[in-house]
Amino acid sequence: MFYLGLYKVFEALKIGVMTPMEPDAEIAPDALAVINVIEGLDRFLIAIVLLYFAYGVYSLFIHPKQVTEEATDELALPFWMRVNTIGQLKQVVAEVIVVIIFVLFLRLALQVFHDDKIILSWQQMGTLLVLPICIGLLSISLRMVELHPKKRDTGKQVDVSLK
Repeated sequence: MFYLGLYKVFEALKIGVMTPMEPDAEIAPDALAVINVIEGLDRFLIAIVLLYFAYGVYSLFIHPKQVTEEATDELALPFWMRVNTIGQLKQVVAEVIVVIIFVLFLRLALQVFHDDKIILSWQQMGTLLVLPICIGLLSISLRMVELHPKKRDTGKQVDVSLK
């Protein structure tokens, strides 16, 4: 996925630098370059989540040590990388699905609205309405289910100074 993300970014660079503006083109080169960059960043996000998921499966099932202060210090992992439950992995994958659908909507919107003369077909209008509704419903359901409740900020300041 990292390779595919790099490929999309280089493709966007190639399109943005080397492609001349053609008035009868289906999609303008600048819009196509932006779409490719967004798709590349989406692939980078998927790659990072796959690494996180692989580490989570490893730490939960293959090497299931009790998460102690010594083991945490030994691995020197940031807080967001520590996986304690399978619900935490499910939550991350579900959140990434929402982001992927959002990127799909963004790409579709850029393709549709790239031209000044916008004439939408019924299919395009339906797609443009269905995707945001799906994103909203998935986000609300994830918030309601909370497979892995996140720690809430209590408003107290933590002293991080060295003594």
